[in-house]
Amino acid sequence: MQKQLLFTNLDSFANQEFSRAVRKGAWRSIVSWFTKQCNNLLPFDRDSLKDVMRGQRHLGLQTVPLDQIVGSEGRFREFDRAFFPRQTHTMDRWLSLAKAQVRSVNLQPVDLVKVGESYFVTDGNHRISVARALGQQFIEAQVVEVMTAVPFPRPC
Repeated sequence: MQKQLLFTNLDSFANQEFSRAVRKGAWRSIVSWFTKQCNNLLPFDRDSLKDVMRGQRHLGLQTVPLDQIVGSEGRFREFDRAFFPRQTHTMDRWLSLAKAQVRSVNLQPVDLVKVGESYFVTDGNHRISVARALGQQFIEAQVVEVMTAVPFPRPC
């Protein structure tokens, strides 16, 4: 019965989840400011790796823990470290993905680059944000691993 109610109020549910995710992101920013702990996604810049990069290989489709995704190639300012939204200008995209997720629509895997034990998003920031907000702990991803000559520093 509750699931049926959820589907009849899907727009309302998605809007509530988005609002909750934005509030969580704001709260996490406040807490990180007081605790002086990093709450930012790390920017991924392929050019900065070219001096230490020793190759790359396609690892294929993998299930990746959301907690190991620490940065993004292009949208690192739009989400916090846990991928909670920091802005609302792409709310429509977030809402459509949340509704699809609740309806169990199969979404495309996200694209990630693995450097050391950390992952960076090249495509799929909003899918990761929705997955995190809806309580997922893992996500399907196409992964490319970048091997470096020196250990990749552990992110903040």
